[in-house]
Amino acid sequence: MSDYQLADDLYLYPTPAGVFHAVSSAEDEPTRSLLRHILSFQSCPKAEINTLCEWLDVDDEQQALGFLHQAQTMSWIHGLKEAKEIHDSGIGQEMATLIPHLSSVGKGLLVDDNGFSLARSGVDDSTAEALAVLSADLLSVQDRHAARMAQCLGVTTQAWGAIDAYGSSRIGVWPLYIGDYRFSLVLLGVPQLNRQEFVALVWSLVKRYGKDGASVGESAE
Repeated sequence: MSDYQLADDLYLYPTPAGVFHAVSSAEDEPTRSLLRHILSFQSCPKAEINTLCEWLDVDDEQQALGFLHQAQTMSWIHGLKEAKEIHDSGIGQEMATLIPHLSSVGKGLLVDDNGFSLARSGVDDSTAEALAVLSADLLSVQDRHAARMAQCLGVTTQAWGAIDAYGSSRIGVWPLYIGDYRFSLVLLGVPQLNRQEFVALVWSLVKRYGKDGASVGESAE
């Protein structure tokens, strides 16, 4: 086993890929737990060995650093020289400004686990309602077939989409597991999740609805 050493004075910042890994499944595992703890802060937390061990619930410092190294190798985490504070985008109009950046056509919406649209961009009321119902139905299908798909096909992704003849997404639905809630990110056109706007959107959701956050009903008022 390699002997890992923690670099001095670095702050942990999740990449868009790391954020996606953190919230793409409700299943808990060490790197996902590490990323979720990072997202629970208002600004990037400093990389400290005692904190890492606490987050990962391990006593072995090398084991904790091994999980950090794994996340770094997967390009899920960057080390920054200065802490970066994340602006809380709120819910509704402010968060709706992030959604256009995640779609090639600037259209999409964020749906809570009750089928209520929390934020949307580029779609009217009737379209938003139809997409919210569609996302709920798709995730219900996913719940029923997830275990068999993973066992028989090795498919563990939980996203679903309407694909055209060229293999491009026309409509995509991505579940976001945050705290005790499951949100749906519905995007029209080609998804563009490898952007800082995706980090900002998820970070804001974790701050509001994570284990220490408020309920959906309380925050949406």
